[in-house]
Amino acid sequence: MTGQIIGDFAKEILSERYEVQQQLGKKAGRRTLLTRDLQTQELVVVKLLSFNNEFQWDDLKLFEREAETLKAISHPAVPRYLDYFELDSPENKGFALVQSYIPAESLEAQLKAGRSFSEEEVKQIATAILKILKYLHGRQPSVIHRDIKPSNILLTNRSGNNVGEVYLVDFGSVQTIVRTNSTMTVVGSYGYMPPEQFNGRATPASDLYGLGATLIYLVTGQHPADLPQQDLVIKFEQAANISPGFSSWLRKMTQPILSKRLASAEQALQVLEQLGKTTQTPVKAANLNLCKPFGSKILLFKNADFIEIIIPPFHGFKRNIILFSIGLGLATYFLIIPLFPLASLLSLFLVGSMYILGKKRLRINRKQISLSYELLGIVRNHPLPSQRQYIIRLERTNIYHNNEPQPCLIIWSGMRKYQINAGENNLFSVSTLELDWLAEELSNWLELPITRN
Repeated sequence: MTGQIIGDFAKEILSERYEVQQQLGKKAGRRTLLTRDLQTQELVVVKLLSFNNEFQWDDLKLFEREAETLKAISHPAVPRYLDYFELDSPENKGFALVQSYIPAESLEAQLKAGRSFSEEEVKQIATAILKILKYLHGRQPSVIHRDIKPSNILLTNRSGNNVGEVYLVDFGSVQTIVRTNSTMTVVGSYGYMPPEQFNGRATPASDLYGLGATLIYLVTGQHPADLPQQDLVIKFEQAANISPGFSSWLRKMTQPILSKRLASAEQALQVLEQLGKTTQTPVKAANLNLCKPFGSKILLFKNADFIEIIIPPFHGFKRNIILFSIGLGLATYFLIIPLFPLASLLSLFLVGSMYILGKKRLRINRKQISLSYELLGIVRNHPLPSQRQYIIRLERTNIYHNNEPQPCLIIWSGMRKYQINAGENNLFSVSTLELDWLAEELSNWLELPITRN
């Protein structure tokens, strides 16, 4: 990490132990110094908070919280807490936090030096930071960094196609308690802060936004604030040469609306890892021009908040055969058992009700995905509803019936699958044309590419 010799502290020894070598960073009321521990002869970092005309009491609160946080956590990719002491000299009054030194360059420094990153390298960085965040967010209480950006991510020991070791530093904005009824300090960096953080609120998903914005910087070479936006959504796609699946993942990481964003580091990791396991082929309406097939009885409703698909029964190719068989059976029933006309009429009523009232309903809103079957007024969910945020893949594949392939569309929500079948062997089957139309509608609404297996 580069720095410059500073006048005020050059060769000064702090607390009779830490000999100043150079300044690594400076902002209002704070300085970060590279020093040598005269007891161990190792290089260490000393962060200073000075009681000068730039000092504010919120700064002390954050400084003490940073020290407490580093003292409580232990992770190989995070600086180690070493010491904490008070400065009380005529020249300097304040507090000092000592932490381990990581001899590595920040992403920001490497970008400014002209380094570029491949999609695979960016994914490696994303994976490494998400694993750190999984550890931090899993603490009790959760540790929320609140200032993830290129200057706070360090890289070292790059080799071949391996991006090297990845570190997360600068916990000066850390939040350890989520409060709901009190005012909180607004901290973070413009371009990397989600909207809720501007209001002094932060959740673990706020760190995901900062990471997503950082990765957008890596794949575009442009500061996120300099890219066009629409309704606070960063429009980075035209400036990035990356796969559709990774682009979709970055969009979910940087959704300005908290409920639409990936909810946790664990979920973000799961979706990211899944990208490498499938071959993704995006479906574009402009290319396929798919629309509802003529004569289809499927109902589709959608707006910005939900999409709903309703499939009537007996919808497949054998619908007429099924109805003819039912009619023939009822006619036989009337002829053979004329003594029980009321029972026969009841049977006819039940079959008619099943046809009129029965339906398969797939509904996805901002919070949940559900697939229900309704027959004779009885509603059954299979599988059980799942959170919308866990939808990780839209898959167009085949299932086999009597060794014959049957087209199928699967929405994966974690390990659960919500399935629509095409063919003739299911009460709620659709045609292949209808399946392709529904796949495109879902792909566009969910902003997920269609994977084909």
